[in-house]
Amino acid sequence: MLGVVFSIIPIAHFVAFGYLYRLFAQGKAQREISLPDWGDWKGMFVDGLKLFLIFFLFGFIPVALMSALVGISPWDSVFVKIPMAPVLFFAVPLPIAALYLYLLNEDFKNCFNFQALLGLMKAGIHAYWVPTIAYIGLLYILPFMYFVGGIIYFYFMGNVFKNLQLRADRG
Repeated sequence: MLGVVFSIIPIAHFVAFGYLYRLFAQGKAQREISLPDWGDWKGMFVDGLKLFLIFFLFGFIPVALMSALVGISPWDSVFVKIPMAPVLFFAVPLPIAALYLYLLNEDFKNCFNFQALLGLMKAGIHAYWVPTIAYIGLLYILPFMYFVGGIIYFYFMGNVFKNLQLRADRG
C-alpha cells in the first residue's frame, strides 16, 4: 500500500519506481518473487531515477513524438490515430528491455544497443504481449494503479528477458 501512496506523490514517486526496478532485478536474477523491504530509501530513490530516465527516453518520447505527428494531421478521423496503437503498445515493454540491457553491467550505453534491443523485443513478443495488454488495460482503467500491476509485470518481464538471454546463450 505504501508504494501506491508514493506513486501518486511527486518526487516520492521515484521511490516507488525504485521498488519496481528492484522487482525487475529480482525477476532478472530469477529469484522467487518476494517484495523488497522499504528500508533503503536513498537506494530506491536512485534506482527510481534510473528507471524514470529509461522510461522517459524509450517510452514517453516516442509516444509524445507520435502524438505530435497525429496531432498535426489535417484530417480529423479515428483512422488517423491508428499509428498510435503500436507506439502505445511498445511504450511499455521497450523501456523494460532497455532496462534489462542497462542491468547487464549498469551502463546506460547498453540501452542504446538497438540491435540487442530489437532482438529482445522480437524474440520475446510471444511471451509478453498478453501481459503487456493486460497491464496497459489496467493503466487505462485505473491509471494510479500502475504500481500494483507493476509489481507483477516488472518481475515477470525481468524473468522473460533473462529466459530469452539464457536460450540465446544455449543455442
